[in-house]
Amino acid sequence: MKTTLTPLDPADFIGPAPVTEPDPSQPDGASAGDDAGSPIAEKTDVSDGEDSPRDSEATSERFIGPRVKLTVEVDAETFDTDIEAAFRKLAREVRIPGFRPGRAPRRVLESHFGSEIGRAQALEEAVPRYYAEAVRDNHVDVVNQPELELTLDGSDGPVAFEATVEIRPVVSVSGYEDLQIEIPSPVPTDEEIDARIDETRRQFADIAEVDRAAAQGDRVTIDIEGSVEGEPLPGLAAQDYLYEVGSGGIVPEVDEHLTGCEAGTDLSFSAPHPVQPEMEIDFEITVNTVSELVLPELTDDWVDENTEHDSVAELRDATARQLSFGRIMQANMVLREEAQKQIADLVEGPVPDAMISGAIADRMQELGSGLQQRNMTIEEWLEATGQEPASFIGELRDDAERGVRLDLALRAVAAAESLEADDDDIDGELERMAATDGRSAAQLREVIADTDGLAHLSSAICKSKALQWAIEAATLIGPDGDTIERSALELPTADDAGGTDDTDDDLDGTDSDDRGDTP
Repeated sequence: MKTTLTPLDPADFIGPAPVTEPDPSQPDGASAGDDAGSPIAEKTDVSDGEDSPRDSEATSERFIGPRVKLTVEVDAETFDTDIEAAFRKLAREVRIPGFRPGRAPRRVLESHFGSEIGRAQALEEAVPRYYAEAVRDNHVDVVNQPELELTLDGSDGPVAFEATVEIRPVVSVSGYEDLQIEIPSPVPTDEEIDARIDETRRQFADIAEVDRAAAQGDRVTIDIEGSVEGEPLPGLAAQDYLYEVGSGGIVPEVDEHLTGCEAGTDLSFSAPHPVQPEMEIDFEITVNTVSELVLPELTDDWVDENTEHDSVAELRDATARQLSFGRIMQANMVLREEAQKQIADLVEGPVPDAMISGAIADRMQELGSGLQQRNMTIEEWLEATGQEPASFIGELRDDAERGVRLDLALRAVAAAESLEADDDDIDGELERMAATDGRSAAQLREVIADTDGLAHLSSAICKSKALQWAIEAATLIGPDGDTIERSALELPTADDAGGTDDTDDDLDGTDSDDRGDTP
């Protein structure tokens, strides 16, 4: 098999394409007004002719990335092998008198069905395979379905076809070397440490009655009765019920009316039912007592008797380490997310619509699979979450476009900094995958190699390295504008933090499966 690769648009990697929003009723890749023969065409107006929000935007732009043409020539001997396979398949599917299923020779089948049937079947099944081999052998990074056209298909002899396909653009980005990223402080404040210690003290607190109005956090004893249209509501009647003001344990209106009340106060009010908002509950409440929590005095003796620490100083140090662990985790997460956002923003101009559509399809498939496990349709999920379909699709497209820009930018950083995936990197990632896959790393390598997945795995590793390179080069800024040292983001040991770090990040924070048609 001989393949010739011809770039179709070497002057520019993107350009406006005359396509409207994808129509689900059309075959994949079909859209009104798309000139399949032109990789770059004029922008067209896709307004619907009626008053709508789209009218204010003048036009809706879609862009096609660079395209290449693969000219594939298959010699007669190679193609005849596929014709033989087609006839063997036909022999298994038909009954020929005098022959057992699958044993009728080719000449007999040709006499019954004609010689053309084997060639037609071979073309249908072999051309996609030839195309896939040509893409793999020539390292073509495709992002869309090809446009195939047979250019040589006689009654016998060799075959040839042309495949026009959109490829991932190669972009250049600048500014990734000196990102400035604001992150939350990894150091807990004294107030946060005090609040965490007070949570422990509350477990040992006493309740003391007070002669004042109730405030948030106070305990009150109340007589309460709820009714609907004069009928008592089951489960909503009690005497001397101990209730924490501000806890939201009944309905929010109860906390609102209790705040500021003193012992002896009678309350009458109505509030919506928490489950059936159209139903009103009439409340009658009498405040019997108001009490406050009295926390134990924080002393070395109390700490020694009631915690695993010997002194207040040790307790504060341990609490600070525990809080630091969480804050450092949060700071690292914000750092990663903000770095991805800033890197994606470095890609200027429009990006190919085929890549965005592929990313949308991946996200929809992932959502659909998750909902299927819950026996829920997307429509039911949208209704349950209160989302409008149009708004959901818009957000989904925005998220997909950000993913595409991040993909292109990270590839650009990896190329600019000569970041590569060596054998150790690939082996390490295969070992990580094997830990949850159930197959060995060697088995995974064999499976992935058969589908050209090693190239995509290498690309994902390179993107991960590019993201890490940019993160390590970034200047870290705290909430007050001060510079945060990199060492402040190092996690304490599991023993110091009182827990373990079992987080597991994707390779580059985007899609972990780096397929050729999605970012």
